Amino acid sequence: MTVYQSKAFVYLGRPKAIVRETISIECGPRDLLVEVLMCGRCGTDKTIYHFGHPNVDPYAPVVLGHELVARIVEVGNEVGSLTEGIGYREGHVLPPAYLDFRPGERVTFQPRIARYKDGLMLLPRPIANLSFQINGGYSQYMRVPETMIRSESVLRVPGNVTDEEACLVEPAACALESIFATPHPRDVDEQGRHIYRAGIQPGGNVCIIGSGTVSMIYAALAHLEGAGRIVMIVRSETKKKLVKELLGDKVFVYMAPRTIEDASPETLAAEDAIVHDLSDLTGGYLFDDVVAACASPAAQRLMLKLYTREGYAVGACFGGTHHLVDAADLDANHYRAAKTVGTSGCSTACMKTILTWLASGRLNLRGFISKRRFTLNDDPHEFFTTKADGLKPALYMTEVE
Repeated sequence: MTVYQSKAFVYLGRPKAIVRETISIECGPRDLLVEVLMCGRCGTDKTIYHFGHPNVDPYAPVVLGHELVARIVEVGNEVGSLTEGIGYREGHVLPPAYLDFRPGERVTFQPRIARYKDGLMLLPRPIANLSFQINGGYSQYMRVPETMIRSESVLRVPGNVTDEEACLVEPAACALESIFATPHPRDVDEQGRHIYRAGIQPGGNVCIIGSGTVSMIYAALAHLEGAGRIVMIVRSETKKKLVKELLGDKVFVYMAPRTIEDASPETLAAEDAIVHDLSDLTGGYLFDDVVAACASPAAQRLMLKLYTREGYAVGACFGGTHHLVDAADLDANHYRAAKTVGTSGCSTACMKTILTWLASGRLNLRGFISKRRFTLNDDPHEFFTTKADGLKPALYMTEVE
């Protein structure tokens, strides 16, 4: 059995404890062994680095990183017999075509091996999580255990999808998951029961607060979903230029002044000025869908102020915005005029949808990764803290010396 020596960024189970180590990895009879090509940094990884995580620290030392693309190097001789599905494929027999893994194939991964009910992924008590209990992708090589194979968490990457796009499949699927969960009402039945349609309001107004990679992904998906107008709120001319370079005339970019993260009268007045401007822009209507796609409690507060008051609206809360919202007018939520949908992870079905859209050319995520090319030769602390050029940083493993 071949033992692979792999450089890796290893998290030691406490804040800011990241070290570069060489670890030994081998492929068991029910495993896949993959060479990691590229791995993007998720906001969760950054949070773990700064603050630790109660669901990760007990399993340390562990290799983080779950937004990755890899090439199969070795296939365990019993992998073809793993036909009994678990998690996403609970109660199903895994087909031979799925289990026929071959060295050289590129793959990406569903990192949450979750339980499901009525087709929906359950968040509590997952079977396992890649980069939590299972060593992840900030490594030259990675072992893919039986649980990931049997849950159909190993997803083949079509040949015309770039490595950079493949790294974005999981975060794009997280965004799509929240979009597909947005309950816009369509009618009521004779008893008054509300009837909903899931997804972006076709022809409606969409506002996205943020300008990073996830914000860009939301804008691209909102465009595909048939939004009538997409407004992105950014904080600088540099970000405005970046958004226009990547999304062109698909979006209108509104540059808002920077404010501190408080609920002072000055900050609230600045937020009200933003709402006033965007109300004028939309003829007083505001937005059917609002996405807070940045790690800011003020962004979530602003989201609640931007819902249309003329009907129902949905806000998607994403990327570390689950904070107390000071001084927000919650009447829009309390009186049914708006709903807020959070997302944590994504279903395997949404990941498959993103891969299909990328392969068909319907969705294009090229250019959404930072141009700064980090490798395992770089300082791990710099990788976990960098703002790069405002887009998602990634490790390029094939450039490791």
